Amino acid sequence: MRPSARQVRTEAYRFYIEVALVAVLFYVGFTDFQTFKIQNNVVLLFAILYALFAIVARTPSEILSNLVLAAIMFAILLWLYSSGVIGGGDVKFMTVACLWVGLHCALLFSIILFLLIGLHVLAAWTGWATTKPMAGRLAIPYAPSIAGALIALALLGCL
Repeated sequence: MRPSARQVRTEAYRFYIEVALVAVLFYVGFTDFQTFKIQNNVVLLFAILYALFAIVARTPSEILSNLVLAAIMFAILLWLYSSGVIGGGDVKFMTVACLWVGLHCALLFSIILFLLIGLHVLAAWTGWATTKPMAGRLAIPYAPSIAGALIALALLGCL
């Protein structure tokens, strides 16, 4: 059975949005890796891409569960920020990333993110990646790991 013209358009829109997502993620990961900063306008673009993606690829109940997950993660990340563990850009970026991940991919995302952060810490420990003094200890940028985990989910077709 052939897909309808509407299904073909929906899949095409989804593909284009995911391509734009990967481009934005590469940009955020690269710039945070070099500057330890995540620009607000890029986080806003990341959120707008999610809204467009949700229109074509999510049901209302999935959107609601994504919003609840993002709100819970925002509260946890805000506490980590107030403790000096992560930066403010990481809070914003990870909150929007949770919108994309949703409950259906949260475990896989967490595993991939944990592995990528571990690799980044190892690279920093061996001197291959730069660190920055923060709150009395050395910090690494988290956006490259978050972006890498989301790109992996996109390539696996999990988004």
